[in-house]
Amino acid sequence: MRSWRESLAACVLVLAGCTTEVTTPAPPANTSAEEESEPIPVDPDACETSFLTYDNFGEPYMLDWCRGCHSSSVPAGMRQKAPASVNFDTLTDVRDFSDRIAARAASFNPTMPPAGGPSEEERTLLAEWLACGAP
Repeated sequence: MRSWRESLAACVLVLAGCTTEVTTPAPPANTSAEEESEPIPVDPDACETSFLTYDNFGEPYMLDWCRGCHSSSVPAGMRQKAPASVNFDTLTDVRDFSDRIAARAASFNPTMPPAGGPSEEERTLLAEWLACGAP
């Protein structure tokens, strides 16, 4: 009879052999962390079937990951160097900065938020939502 440690080790080995490799496109060459990079590409047909809207994705995403610094209600000393003129309080604000958001947060080399943050999947959804016009 196997000990629980041997059983656990056997399970780990079996699971390690069952992983699926996910391949993502390589980031553009010669891009430093300080530069904006190309947004994650989105299939143009994705907008035909996308379920993402400001209400179900955009506003919650901005609230979770951006408005801690990029909101007109955040005092200057608490914005973590975010420019006072760059706010994402409304859908119009987000649309006005959509190209910059895509390059800084939904890209191969994201620089926003500066302390990390969203998963690759969330960033891919952000890229889709922005590429589809941030409906």
